[in-house]
Amino acid sequence: MSTKVSIVNVNDYESIPKAVVGAIKLIEDNLQFDFSSAKNILLKPNLLTTKKEACTQSGFVEGVISYLKDKGVSMNNVYLGDSPGQSQKLGSDVAKEIGIYEICETHGINFIDFESSTPLIEEIDDALRLKEIHVAKAVKDCDVLINLPRLKSHLEATMTGAIKNYWGIIPGGLKAHYHLFGKTADQFGKVLADNFSWIVKNKPNRLIVYDLQEIMEGRMGPGGGTMKKWDLILAGTDEVALDLIALEIGKLKVKNVPHVRNAIERNLGIGNLENIDIVGMSLEKAKKQTPKFNVPGNTFSSFIAYMSGHIGYKIIKKIPGLIKSRCVQCGQCAQNCASEAIEFEENSFPVFLRKKCISCFCCAELCPESAIKPRTRGFAGLFD
Repeated sequence: MSTKVSIVNVNDYESIPKAVVGAIKLIEDNLQFDFSSAKNILLKPNLLTTKKEACTQSGFVEGVISYLKDKGVSMNNVYLGDSPGQSQKLGSDVAKEIGIYEICETHGINFIDFESSTPLIEEIDDALRLKEIHVAKAVKDCDVLINLPRLKSHLEATMTGAIKNYWGIIPGGLKAHYHLFGKTADQFGKVLADNFSWIVKNKPNRLIVYDLQEIMEGRMGPGGGTMKKWDLILAGTDEVALDLIALEIGKLKVKNVPHVRNAIERNLGIGNLENIDIVGMSLEKAKKQTPKFNVPGNTFSSFIAYMSGHIGYKIIKKIPGLIKSRCVQCGQCAQNCASEAIEFEENSFPVFLRKKCISCFCCAELCPESAIKPRTRGFAGLFD
């Protein structure tokens, strides 16, 4: 089996929307479906928080809309939706803050809050850890799914991109609950791969347009990391292949990204470069113009965890640390904690209960002030 992935340089086009259209046209002969005959096309951006840098750029939505219109698609058949991580925010709240909602209104696209309908319980065949999930009705109902991820570093998953963006098909606080099925980075990687395996089996008609134009990196990703321009866009129909190419461009080894590694091991997509037909810019040229992708973790920590087993893991495992100078005492961290490991009283700083903490870092990911960052437990972890 093989697949096709396009790489384009945004600077070769007049705008991001035009670059998006160009990237899709390079791989459209790889599409196994006809957009014009689709009755329900769902655009799934990343609407994590109300920070623009943490979300899919509006230009990518505009580009996809432009492409669909060129194909004669009626906007009455196009929907856009997501479920953000913040418990008190809807996708529409985030979309209004970052300009995507206005785009939907301008083009007559239906915006769907994934929490607006009762989610459907779906079993996951051959799951390793997550045997069933609650899936947003809009995702279940669509006959074409367009995935619009943005490459970002991630505290627990190492990186978030094409595969990880489907975590948003789970409505509301259920996402935080499902973190309980993966209490280590490796376990959570299997959880993410389980979730993705449902997509692979149930949603065969997919297009992915991947934002590498401006990526987020560093230990504060995916909500408050450092932004860096790569000026690239990827497009394709295979998320595994796209994540693999993104990692190759960023000089990051797949073995260091548990969910991508697990998806490859389970044959959920094309995980061999020899079976990926790259069109547009060459992979070598893309790698040459792109700096290394800076993500959490390091080789030494991985080596210690491997050599020391459970004891080593207790020492190097990361836990949330509060930056009091940034904390506004809003309590959102406690509201988003699935394991109830944060105590909060009004007008006080949150208190982290170390023994309950599973290090999912939903608290850091969703903190509106980026007031929480990971730190290693050190030798004190041996007594937990």
